[in-house]
Amino acid sequence: MRRIGLLLLLPLAAACGTRERPLNLLLISIDTLRADRLGCYGYERETSPELDRFARDHAVRFARAVVEAPWTLPSHVTLLSGLHPLRHGVSLPEHAPAREIEFLAQTLHAAGYYTFAFTGGGWISPDFGFDRGCDSFQGSELDCADNVRKVIDTIRHRSSRGPWFGFLHTYEVHCPYDPPEPYFSMFASEEAEPIEVAGRCGNPDFNALPLSVGQVRYLSDRYDGSIRSVDLALGSLFAFLEENGALEDTVVVITSDHGEEFGEHGRIGHERSLQREVLGVPLLVAAPGIAARTIPNRVGLADVAPTVLDLLGIPGPSHDGRSLVPLLRAGAPPGPDEPRISALAWKEDLLSILCDGDHLILDRSRDSSLLFDLEADPGERGEGPTQAETEVERLRAALERRAEELGRAAFVPEIVKMSSEPVGESTR
Repeated sequence: MRRIGLLLLLPLAAACGTRERPLNLLLISIDTLRADRLGCYGYERETSPELDRFARDHAVRFARAVVEAPWTLPSHVTLLSGLHPLRHGVSLPEHAPAREIEFLAQTLHAAGYYTFAFTGGGWISPDFGFDRGCDSFQGSELDCADNVRKVIDTIRHRSSRGPWFGFLHTYEVHCPYDPPEPYFSMFASEEAEPIEVAGRCGNPDFNALPLSVGQVRYLSDRYDGSIRSVDLALGSLFAFLEENGALEDTVVVITSDHGEEFGEHGRIGHERSLQREVLGVPLLVAAPGIAARTIPNRVGLADVAPTVLDLLGIPGPSHDGRSLVPLLRAGAPPGPDEPRISALAWKEDLLSILCDGDHLILDRSRDSSLLFDLEADPGERGEGPTQAETEVERLRAALERRAEELGRAAFVPEIVKMSSEPVGESTR
């Protein structure tokens, strides 16, 4: 792929002086974590004290990060390649990214980095190309705490042996919402009605049941407990980075691949949906010389790869996303938002566009659309004023034009022959 030169971040260099060693990179993906369930994004429950503290003390918090695809496989390809799903073409369970697509680990390995990954397996496995460029890759069903210990051991071992890139991924927030005690019982709503969760997920299990409001609340409580369990594990990683001075020469990015619905639109999970609960994810970026604060701009996962390469001063392949370094610079004005396009092609044919204060969801198979005024109707419940047909047509034209542009230069995905889907829910 065509490569573009990226400049070192001048304020970063000025703040840190002449850097003798390149920066390291730690990328953390908490699968299925919706942003509004974290304290640093306004949630009232204490689901995330460690993440909240890290955000407050070290990180830039992007208040409106959205995903370009609502399930694990295509969303992680976007995260690690900087390409939109309509460009990289990975949209079905049998797809793997084309060989020509370059992942972050490949770019950084070529630049002299030691590259390693500890993932939850499933979709994030060598079967789908996620070991590309990795000197060490382990995908297993170990819990997050075990993989955090492995990350710490690897960083400690590599700390004096040159720059490194680590990728940590966990499914522990994902269904079946079955964390160990004390987290399983940590959050309990008065109206909650118990329902068996072990081995169950949104489809085909929970969405096939006539769930009561109390049962949905019970599932939501268990989800919150799962977040708290992962938060504790990450707290030990943050403590290690702080106590060993690693944050002085490490860029840390924390995000998710999609969110989760709990009855807001009549469903459990993240299938067949491009609603706000599924698209909205956290994005925290910590880097030497960058002040902790909140940035209101709407950004996407496709922006992560160009941003970290810009921070590291390493040239990379062409991306659909853009570097967020100008926003990370202290004092830089937020500037206007770019329209954000999301796509789903598995089991549904949906496109959506977030533009200014509107969210249009287009169902191409049924030739229907939903338009939400996010200021009047932030929960996308259809309670806001009816939008003029001209506004629907304007956004639909912009959405279809951008989708056509991305698809025009799309890669052809490889076909993966598997006897069954990866372990876990069908839409991990």
